[in-house]
Amino acid sequence: MLKLILGAALGVVAWFAVVIGVSFLLREFAPALGAEMNAHATTISLCERLAVSFLASLTGGWVAALVGGDRMRPPVVTGVLMLLIFVPYHLYGRDPAGPIWTSFPIWYHLTFFVSLLLLSILGGRLKSA
Repeated sequence: MLKLILGAALGVVAWFAVVIGVSFLLREFAPALGAEMNAHATTISLCERLAVSFLASLTGGWVAALVGGDRMRPPVVTGVLMLLIFVPYHLYGRDPAGPIWTSFPIWYHLTFFVSLLLLSILGGRLKSA
């Protein structure tokens, strides 16, 4: 049980580390792309943000499986934890402009939410048996 909890927690930490790391690298080495990701208003910027999240979810699931010793349960818990973090933030977040839910199109939110769980599971499946 401890390995499951530790794996899931480190999967969440890995998700945030990848997002922060990739965002930093983009700002440093591809400033135009990094600026585009923060532009919120364009379809391209939303897809770029999703691509970074997809990579982070795969990595988080893989880390969860690696540490948790199980290719399924820790990544599932990681994905659920990510949903518990982000669904309220998107619906009721503290952005001065209002909740993120009203700032982005519905396809973005649904793709993001579904990918958190599914790609965490897929990332866990990438761990060798």
